[in-house]
Amino acid sequence: MPTRDEWQAEQERLLALYPEARETLGRIPGVVEVGVGLRHRAGALVEEAAFVVFVEAKRPRSEVAPDEMIPATFRGIPVDVEPRRPDIPLLGFGDERDRKNYKTKVGGTAIGSEGSRGTGTLGCFCSINNSTAIALLSCHHVLFDGDAEEGSGVGQPAYDASCCCTCNEIAKVTTGNKNIDCAYATLKDKVAFFPKVKRIKRGDGTVEDEGLISGTATAVINQAVHKVGYKTGLTRGIVSMVLPRVEVDVAAGFARFCDRGDSGSVVIDTASRNVVALLRAMPDDDGKKGLAVPIATVEAVLKIKVLASDPTATYTERRLDEDEDEELFPLPPASPFQALVERLRGSEAGRDVLALFDRHRDECLAIVNARRTFTVAWHRHKGPAWLAALGRSARDPIYEVPTAIDDVTRAEAVTAIDAALTGEASAALQGDLDAMRDALAPALIAARTVDEALALLEASGSRT
Repeated sequence: MPTRDEWQAEQERLLALYPEARETLGRIPGVVEVGVGLRHRAGALVEEAAFVVFVEAKRPRSEVAPDEMIPATFRGIPVDVEPRRPDIPLLGFGDERDRKNYKTKVGGTAIGSEGSRGTGTLGCFCSINNSTAIALLSCHHVLFDGDAEEGSGVGQPAYDASCCCTCNEIAKVTTGNKNIDCAYATLKDKVAFFPKVKRIKRGDGTVEDEGLISGTATAVINQAVHKVGYKTGLTRGIVSMVLPRVEVDVAAGFARFCDRGDSGSVVIDTASRNVVALLRAMPDDDGKKGLAVPIATVEAVLKIKVLASDPTATYTERRLDEDEDEELFPLPPASPFQALVERLRGSEAGRDVLALFDRHRDECLAIVNARRTFTVAWHRHKGPAWLAALGRSARDPIYEVPTAIDDVTRAEAVTAIDAALTGEASAALQGDLDAMRDALAPALIAARTVDEALALLEASGSRT
């Protein structure tokens, strides 16, 4: 079975050919859309990347004219033909499940706007660019449903007003994009919230999922994901398409991935806890497939940034009618990456490394997320695995970072990733990399632990 890195590389190969495939296949009569995703066979997902061609209706080959015949492959890549189905918005209408009014607001819970005819899901919380305000993210058709408009109140679990008072209002509808189907509402002052999705417990009281959010990332085909919607709660799935939208097929063991009322849920990469998409619809009533908008598109259009969970904090999911001494939930220990950051902060040489990243934070993130040359080199040379190993060493000082991961040696990884980063870097970032390279590269290659690497950096006297 291919690894995630191998799927990432295969996806990059298809994305490079996608403009040509869309142009060529899109000219065939009857074709309405071309995408990149996993192949379906007999209604089931197949672990094979393909160009997915959507048609108004599938017909027997005997009824298809020669000029309307869709090829079985394009540039050596399989072509899968699927009928186009209308989107079914996931707005609930009186069939809600979790109507809990949360004292501390979290994602995955029910919300409704003033004048709305239904209820959707609060996806997560975001910062608004050039503002100190906090926003709750959901779909346009959730926050702007019915008579709702900019300035309308948003309630959790629903907006409730009478002639004399308004109850449950936590935010005001602010803005959205109807075509992309995303929107946000600005949180009112003094509304308690926590930047996470609600925790899910098993029948025996143990935690199935804590609901943490690490950040955002790009969806990858065959990626294991999950979502928490107020109608169906926690469900798991597999990313089956990444272009022209994100599609998620339900994972084994779940009857459906989504239902009406789940619109606005965030789709989360189960391995990394990164939000990859915003759930907005389903193509069939059975709910076995969800349709979503890439989170990068949502952030860019709305000019917001998804907030990550603080693993050092304590939070509550009390209802408003529960006692103040109700259980407080400490979050799990800090992630390996956060442990690494904390260890670097405790060393002068480590602070130099962090300072370099801080100076070029936006550029580095853009390179990681959008520069294919670097992304491919990073994954092919096991960058995420090396980072995890360094994090473990920072958290557990006796743990030794391996000399090789999946036949990729540390020296090979450092050299290849450095070359890829340098090739994409601006002159300013290249200058800082040049200043650190003679000390940092040998420390990363030779040291057995993070402590040894920092000692080697200190001994070198390298400064940024």
